[in-house]
Amino acid sequence: MQKIFLVGSPRSGTTLLQTILTEQAGLHTLKETHYFRNLHRWRPLRALDRWRLDPKRVRAAFAFVRDNNPLETRFEPEGVRTLGDAVRALDTLLSAEAAVRGKRGWLEKTPEHMFFVDEVRAHVPGAKFVHILRDGEDVVASLFDAKAKYPAHWGWLGSLPDMVRLYNRYVRATRRDRGRGDTFVVRYDDLVERDRGMLDGLCRFLGVPPGGLDLARAASYRPEIVRAEEAWKVRSDAGVVDTRGQKFGRLFDRGQQDRIRRTLAPTADIRSG
Repeated sequence: MQKIFLVGSPRSGTTLLQTILTEQAGLHTLKETHYFRNLHRWRPLRALDRWRLDPKRVRAAFAFVRDNNPLETRFEPEGVRTLGDAVRALDTLLSAEAAVRGKRGWLEKTPEHMFFVDEVRAHVPGAKFVHILRDGEDVVASLFDAKAKYPAHWGWLGSLPDMVRLYNRYVRATRRDRGRGDTFVVRYDDLVERDRGMLDGLCRFLGVPPGGLDLARAASYRPEIVRAEEAWKVRSDAGVVDTRGQKFGRLFDRGQQDRIRRTLAPTADIRSG
């Protein structure tokens, strides 16, 4: 069974890629689970999770998954005491949901799970990781726009420099894992340009026949993977739309643009694959 974690900075195209892969690669998926965030104690108490998880947070993490998704199987987190237990339990749940639907595997997409790939590797044999990497100017502009339009959800982003630092953190994580056998990086540019080499490489990585990913028949999003409060994910476009460069120049003045460009982590050398 294919076990895929799709990760990448918020506002980098994770929902678009989730839609494409789950529609065309035979993978079951859920709405974002935010599993590790819900599972862990807040700092500085998080250090205690190395020895034993808080049972209340374990139940809350599973309740969030259950309450936001129409599950066909039943699984209760009894006996989940350690982080390893919790990761294996998530694998058990997702594998059961994929199997009962006749799917060849599952895909879990939560952007911040980028920072928990080592825990997944340790406890989910055969797990694979697809990173999506978008140009920093577009990501920062989209984060800034999302915070302005939906402050109740995106207020945690902080200031514009905080958004740049957040993006850079994701870039460092992708750079660290690029080249590993269990990791495939998708450049957003290659995705919207429908680069055949990248798409066929992704097919091989996922065990999909060559040509199995066809963006000409891809939707921009699937309503069933978006929670009601995630209005920013809803698109009226019929298919994949190239939105590069639409916000950066409109939202920021020349001085802001220069400061953002100076502080963004370089990514030109990180290629798809």
